[in-house]
Amino acid sequence: MASKMLDPGFLEGKHSKSFKDILSGFDASKSFPNFRISTIRGMSVLWFSEDEFLHLAKPFAFALVGKFPLKLPDLDSIRRFFFNLKLSGKFFVTVLDQSNVLIKLSNDLDYGRIFAHRSYFVFGCFMKVIKWLPLLDLSEESQIVPIWISFPGLRPHLFSPRILFGLGSIFGRPIQTDNATAVGSRPSVARILVEIDISKSFLDSVWLGPETFRYVQKVVFECMPNFCLHCKVVGHKKSECTKLFPHLRPSVVSAPPSVDAVSKPLVTSVNPVNSSNPIVNSNPLDEFNEVNGVVL
Repeated sequence: MASKMLDPGFLEGKHSKSFKDILSGFDASKSFPNFRISTIRGMSVLWFSEDEFLHLAKPFAFALVGKFPLKLPDLDSIRRFFFNLKLSGKFFVTVLDQSNVLIKLSNDLDYGRIFAHRSYFVFGCFMKVIKWLPLLDLSEESQIVPIWISFPGLRPHLFSPRILFGLGSIFGRPIQTDNATAVGSRPSVARILVEIDISKSFLDSVWLGPETFRYVQKVVFECMPNFCLHCKVVGHKKSECTKLFPHLRPSVVSAPPSVDAVSKPLVTSVNPVNSSNPIVNSNPLDEFNEVNGVVL
């Protein structure tokens, strides 16, 4: 198979070059995609293969998008936030638009660590983290979400990285196990962080083992969020979508003020926050998701 030119991405700090300099030394018949310029419905189009399209996305295998729905901090503050996380590898952060930043990480350890939290406060500004995909529409949210999957009662001899990777692969792309699973300090349950498509439904058990010794293994999805197939938002189901069903929106009816309310000053009472209930932050692209070097 002919070797291909791997584009390192636009965040490597390279200086601008002419196309002549970039293409020098490459055999266009082997390393560069076969472009085809044509028109469709009166519009110019540049055609190239699906394989090349996905290949060009490989440098972004550990890329995430930070969505700031309310306020986007300045770029230096966002970069300082990630610098303070003491990541193990290099990272690049750049602005995509007025509400989104691209977070390009360099290894699966940092990727799993950042993606597992799914939301942060960056110097007081709320940021939701979603998976970057080659076909991601920034006006929507990705249905690919990292979910911790537990396998209670997994046989101790099946805590093998190959078996754990295989179990995670049933549901999506395994990212990593937790430390207790990796070192075997909690043999009662194995936990694996897996990227799964939350628009799909999954059974809560699987068959595991060879045909002679197989058994039914329980599966627990921790904090599985809902995904609306209509508005492409994580947090509610299609049947609960207020955009699709406006009658589900809560109606607020204001009663006329009483005489006492007009004559007396308004006093607002706020209940204290209960500290015992902390807030927890909660496909055609399968080829792109097959990244080597998953840490278990």
